[in-house]
Amino acid sequence: MILSKKAVISLTMATLMSTTALAQQSTTDGNSSTVTYDTNYFVQYKPVTLHDMLRSVPSTAALLAQADEELAGRRVRGFGSDGDQILIDGKRIAGKTNSLGLQLKRIQASTVQHIELIRGTKAGLDVQSEGLIINVVLKESASKSSTVWTVGGEYVDGGTLNPLAKVTHNGEVDRLKYSFGVDFALEETRKNFDDTFFNAVGAQYQENNLLNVRDREKIFLNSGIEYNAENGDILRLNGQLEFDDQDTIETDNQMHLLDNTTSGINFLADDEYQINRTNTHRPFHWEVGGDYQHRFENLGLLKSVFVVNHGKHDFNTLFEGGLNGAALATSADNTSSRTHGEKIFRSSLTNTIAKVHTIETGGEIAINDVGVSNSTLNSGGTVIASSLNDIDVREKRFEAFASHNWAIASNLSLQSSLNAEWSKITQTDNLNPTAPDFSRDFFYLKPRVNLRYDVNAQNQIRVTAERKISQLDFGAFGSSFDAEDGETDGGNAELLPEDRLEFSIAYENRFADDQGSVSVKGFYNKIRDHIAKVGIYTGAAPVPTNIDQVVTKSIPGNIGDAKEYGVEFNGSWRLKAIELPNAIISGKYILRETEAMDKNQQTKSDFLC
Repeated sequence: MILSKKAVISLTMATLMSTTALAQQSTTDGNSSTVTYDTNYFVQYKPVTLHDMLRSVPSTAALLAQADEELAGRRVRGFGSDGDQILIDGKRIAGKTNSLGLQLKRIQASTVQHIELIRGTKAGLDVQSEGLIINVVLKESASKSSTVWTVGGEYVDGGTLNPLAKVTHNGEVDRLKYSFGVDFALEETRKNFDDTFFNAVGAQYQENNLLNVRDREKIFLNSGIEYNAENGDILRLNGQLEFDDQDTIETDNQMHLLDNTTSGINFLADDEYQINRTNTHRPFHWEVGGDYQHRFENLGLLKSVFVVNHGKHDFNTLFEGGLNGAALATSADNTSSRTHGEKIFRSSLTNTIAKVHTIETGGEIAINDVGVSNSTLNSGGTVIASSLNDIDVREKRFEAFASHNWAIASNLSLQSSLNAEWSKITQTDNLNPTAPDFSRDFFYLKPRVNLRYDVNAQNQIRVTAERKISQLDFGAFGSSFDAEDGETDGGNAELLPEDRLEFSIAYENRFADDQGSVSVKGFYNKIRDHIAKVGIYTGAAPVPTNIDQVVTKSIPGNIGDAKEYGVEFNGSWRLKAIELPNAIISGKYILRETEAMDKNQQTKSDFLC
């Protein structure tokens, strides 16, 4: 039995410089628990971009932090019914590498009509609610042409001053709107670590000083157009190019105070050993996306969205070492690459019946291609056979979905949905062209039920039960190089997705006069085919009976059943009570306990599988 307990604390404070008295311009829609902030609310904050506007609204900190993660959209393949909880005109952004955080900083504040904070369920949205959804409604007609630019610099202690610049231009010609933007930055990251090592009897035997310096140069080019037809149809297209060069140099100085053996090297007292790790990373991405909207007179609203993208990552990592001031000698040299491409099309039809029933049906097709290659040379320049890897993985997935939203009463809403997912994963080993492709088929039904009850305008209770299926990391199918420890990690081509049943109940209280909110959520998740590191015996036969003493290497694998449960607190408070009405403090605290049973360790034969 494996037990673990984890507490996670997050605290954010946003201070908005303004001496103007707080003017409450928000309104509450009792039927949908929607709080609306119109443009007058933001006048005192003098925002330039949509991102600036959202920072001044309580309860938005967590979603903004998630949107600001550059790779957030790439971690999930396809769109799915879940997705970004920040929408533009009720729709998700048609992009994956074109991250939501960057889009929020490109949309000018002058183009925003109002912002909606939606607590719980609401019919007609592109995503299922995880508790809070932000919907930004843009003006139908903005200024004919405008340009926003930002220049600045970033200084790192011990480093240099690095410039950054952002330029966004928006324009309008008749029914056509267009935009173009450039994001450029030079970034430097410096990390310094001091480590002290003690042996089993408590004697200090080693001191390490490690300096990690990363230099990054990134350029993002993006553009978009929007056409509003006379019949109400809307067509949007967008694209992005990313150039991103990263160089990292890590210097690890080790002082050995006693005789000891580290990483297979026998050191004497007072030996000084220097390890240099030089890493270059050359990523490149492009993406094209778009969405189309058409309303049928009797059938309802048709929404379609597509994305096509491709990316490539080339890595080279060189390890060098030298003892007592001697010239550095190469100990390992790794070259690896990863390519990924995605083609997604999703379409849905939404119709409202008798004003209280909203039904959405549709489907999604996603084709994903991933290529992973790896090769490591030892100190003599010879290829390490176990490090060789060159695989291609293709996933074809189709998802059909149906969702029903029932407004039982003005303060009670029930949303139920059922997703059916078919997928096929095919793996090709390019190092063994005569070997047949390895393919697997999966089918899952994913039901979800969400009940929202508004006790009153300030208090709400939400209950959710759903089944989720995780997405496999294709990079875990084959071996990969771990640049942190200079070793090749094994892969597992027979991984199964995690199957999760999730249950939660949440209570939220919204403070009066827009002073913030507090929520508490209890959750219980039951997991099947839990993914963790498993051991593979690498010694000679016969296999020892004591599995704790065998020589093994770890690979990702399905270890069996698991569960997690706990409680999550979220809070946001405007500091008006202490005469700081334009400052917001937000925090999160999660207490989670997990349990997992590794079935592979119950018997020796299971362990070897």
